[in-house]
Amino acid sequence: MSSVQALTQLLLDFVQPISLSPFNIGVQITAVALPCLLLSETAHSTLGRWIFKPLASLGFLVAALSYIPNNATSFVASSTAVATSHSTLAEIPGAITNIGALELSTAYASELKHILFNVAPTLFSSSSAATAAAGPVVVHTTYTQAMMLAFVLGWIGDVLLIPVRGFLPGLVSFLAGHAAFMVAFTFHGQDVVARKKGLRFIITMAVIVGRWLLPKIRNKIMRGAVVAYMFVISVMVLTAFGSITLEQDFIPERIVGALMFFFSDLFVARQQFVHKSILNKWIGLPLYYGAQILLASTLRGEHVLH
Repeated sequence: MSSVQALTQLLLDFVQPISLSPFNIGVQITAVALPCLLLSETAHSTLGRWIFKPLASLGFLVAALSYIPNNATSFVASSTAVATSHSTLAEIPGAITNIGALELSTAYASELKHILFNVAPTLFSSSSAATAAAGPVVVHTTYTQAMMLAFVLGWIGDVLLIPVRGFLPGLVSFLAGHAAFMVAFTFHGQDVVARKKGLRFIITMAVIVGRWLLPKIRNKIMRGAVVAYMFVISVMVLTAFGSITLEQDFIPERIVGALMFFFSDLFVARQQFVHKSILNKWIGLPLYYGAQILLASTLRGEHVLH
């Protein structure tokens, strides 16, 4: 086996455990809104940006909430049951078609209601004695809470970046979001050996990106903000590398998601400071939304049942 084949096989083995539910309503929202956003960017449609960018970003928020376990039955669970009742993926679209438009619409509405009224309100609330007495309840971990804060800050940053003058506020919002990711990964537990492997990558990329980007930023305030952002996102990626458990749950999603986020930001920087091109959008945006969806999927197993 050649070195290229060996490297390819190593990468395939690493990402193979990644699992995303196509029936997650948030994944579906982003999957529909993202192509519309890319077309809006290509057409320079301000209206399209204001409609589809918040919607695409809402998708990863809803996706994260949908992955959070709750006692109520959700669309994700019911849809997954439909999928597993068929032997091949080719049969799944037919199964969904057979459900009927009215039933499907009702299922979507039920899932959104479930997310808004059953899941979201529990994120930062402590369980009361009355709730505990009623039976087992889901207690959310610091990881879940910090991740959800990061997704909210990401949504805010996306909206702030729509107008031209919103770049610096959007940068600050994303900086705070990366800090929240960093807190989440750190609380999840860190492995020193794994983190050292990520450190080599981070130092190399920091030197390359710094030499490429910083000389092109003339405004001192903006340059300082970009340096701070580069530092925080680098530490976020570093903690993603180190964030493992003894069971090694969700390593690919965290590391691949963090790296996709890192590289998507390079295209944002290229668009803002180096060379404006629609290719920056067509490459950077799918990387960004793919990263958020992957990171959202890590919430599947993050809960404590009391």
